[in-house]
Amino acid sequence: MLWTGLKRGAIQIPVQMTMAEKIIPERIREARESTGLTDDQFAEAIDVTRGAVGHYETGQTSPRGEVLARIISVTGLPPSFFTKVRGRSVTRFRMPNWRSLKRMQRPARLRIGRRLEWTYDIVSLLEEFIDLPSISVPQIDFDFETGDDDEIELVADSLRQFWELGDEPIQDLPAVLECNGFILINEEVGCDDMDAVSRWQGGRPYILYANDVESYPRQLFNLAHELGHIVLHSSVEVNSKNLDKIERQANRFAGAFLLPRKRFASEVASTSIEYFLMMKTRWRVAVAAMVYRCKDLGILNPAQVQYMWKQMNVRGIRKKEPGDRDFPLSQPTVLATGLRMLAENGIKSKAGIVGDLTLNPADIERLSGLESEELQTKVIPLRLLN
Repeated sequence: MLWTGLKRGAIQIPVQMTMAEKIIPERIREARESTGLTDDQFAEAIDVTRGAVGHYETGQTSPRGEVLARIISVTGLPPSFFTKVRGRSVTRFRMPNWRSLKRMQRPARLRIGRRLEWTYDIVSLLEEFIDLPSISVPQIDFDFETGDDDEIELVADSLRQFWELGDEPIQDLPAVLECNGFILINEEVGCDDMDAVSRWQGGRPYILYANDVESYPRQLFNLAHELGHIVLHSSVEVNSKNLDKIERQANRFAGAFLLPRKRFASEVASTSIEYFLMMKTRWRVAVAAMVYRCKDLGILNPAQVQYMWKQMNVRGIRKKEPGDRDFPLSQPTVLATGLRMLAENGIKSKAGIVGDLTLNPADIERLSGLESEELQTKVIPLRLLN
C-alpha cells in the first residue's frame, strides 16, 4: 500500500458565483495548444482569422459568445476552464526532455507539454488531502559535459543500491518508480516521434510514456531512459546542441540500470539468437538492447556483434522481436487510487473533482489511469409500474 492516509482538516467551501467571469487569455492559448493545433488550424476550426486568435491569446480582445462556444466545442474543455486562474507557475517546471526534439513538430510538443501540466494540477489536488509517496531520488553529482560512461555505470549501480534492487532483473519498474515518488502517465500519444518524455515539476519527477508503443521491452527501456534524464540531467536545459549527447548518456544509463554490468556479463554465454531470446525472458529487455549492451561493455567483439545483427536481419526480427508482447508492464496506480480515495471517503464527489480541475472528465481519466467514464455521472433510467 502506497498511502499513509488522508490529511485531516482539509475542507473546501464552495463559493457562489455572483457575476460573469472574465476570460483569461492564457487559458485560450493553453486550450489551443492542448489540441495540437497551430494558430492557422485553430483559426479555421473556430471560424475566425489568425490575427483574432492572437488577440484572444494576448488579451487584446475577448472572444464573443458564439466564438467562445466554438472554442469550447473544438477543445472539449468546460467553460470554467477559461475563467479559472490556475494555481501553478511554469517557472517551477523544467524544460521537458524531448528525445525527438529534432523530428517532433512543435504543436505536438506543446500538446504533450500541456498534458504534463494538467497532470501536475491533478497531483496538486491530491496533495491537499492525501500523503502521496515521498520523493526518494539521491543527489547525483554528474556533469553531463565531462561525465563519461564509467561514471554513468556507477550512477546506475548506486541507484540500484539506493533503492535496494540488487543486481537481479527488475520485475516491475513502474511500481518501483511510483513507490519512490515519481508520477507516471501512460497514455496513447498518437505521435510516432515520441516514445516518452520527462521533467521535474514542482519538485517532483514526472514521466509520460506512450502506451501505443507495441513492444513491452521497448516501453521498459523508455522508462529507464527517462529515469536517466531525471537523475543525470535535472539541471540541464535541453536544446538542439546538447540533445545528442544527453540522449546517448540516457541510453547508456538505461542499459546499465536494466542490465547491471557484472551480473549481465556473467550470463552471456552464447551468441545465438535463441540464447538471447531466452535471456530476454529473464531480463525482459529486447535482444537488440542486449546486443548494444554487450557492445558497450566489450562482452562481444565487433565481429560477434556483426554476426548477431546478421542473424536478426536474416530472421526479420531487427525491429520486431519474438516475445515483445509477453511481459506487459504494470499500469501506474498512484493518481487513480488517489482520486478514488477522495470519492470513496466523501472528501470530493466525482463532480467535485472534475469541477476543481476544470478539465474534460475524459482527460482526467486518461492522465490518471482511471477507467473510461469513471468520473462521469451515470443517470439511472426508471419507469412507472403498470
